Amino acid sequence: MSTGWIKLHRQLLEWEWYDDTNTKCLFLHCLLRANHNDTEWRGHQIKRGQFLTSIDTLTRETGLSVSQVRTSLKKLKSTNELTSKSQARSTVITVVRYNSHQGSDKQDDKMMTLKSQDDDIEIATDKNLRTKELKNDKNKDIVAKAPKRFTPPTDIETVIYFESKGSTNLEAEKFWHFYNSKDWRVGKNKMKRWQSAASGWITRNKSDNKNVDILKISDESNWESGINEIF
Repeated sequence: MSTGWIKLHRQLLEWEWYDDTNTKCLFLHCLLRANHNDTEWRGHQIKRGQFLTSIDTLTRETGLSVSQVRTSLKKLKSTNELTSKSQARSTVITVVRYNSHQGSDKQDDKMMTLKSQDDDIEIATDKNLRTKELKNDKNKDIVAKAPKRFTPPTDIETVIYFESKGSTNLEAEKFWHFYNSKDWRVGKNKMKRWQSAASGWITRNKSDNKNVDILKISDESNWESGINEIF
């Protein structure tokens, strides 16, 4: 029994014998029985698209009657679909346009190889993209979950913030020197947001000196030079 598969083009739907059930059945059977490659059988050379058979064998294999097989063979020969050559105890049936129906082996192998390569590339590309996306998502999660590193404010940033809250430069100086001396800690804990600490400072230490001249700020620190940089 032959193994493998055959191809059927949809143009077969427009074939002149397609609506003839017996003839269609016999022709498809011949396509299935025809050799895919050249071979030899008991001294007979059977080429691609040919096979050895007999009327009795075709009758048994297709379920058609002898009369139906003979009639369908005659029809298929009349349109040059099949040819037959009688031998001692068998007949060689040839599917005339076998290559047209089944195409080239090399072309089929080439197309299947190319398709396999394309599929492999697509699978590898999708896998790489998914891996990259997972890594990016993981990195984003790590960054999102990682605590933000505290950065102490400069004297200029402190003044600008205090002024935006309606406080004075003097209070900004006091705040900055106080927490700088404590290594920017609140109690025993490292400060997380200096702006929150500054807002609390302003609330607790409201001063009436909102218009204190910058030049009156203590000369004991570099505060004045830092302030002048922003004006």
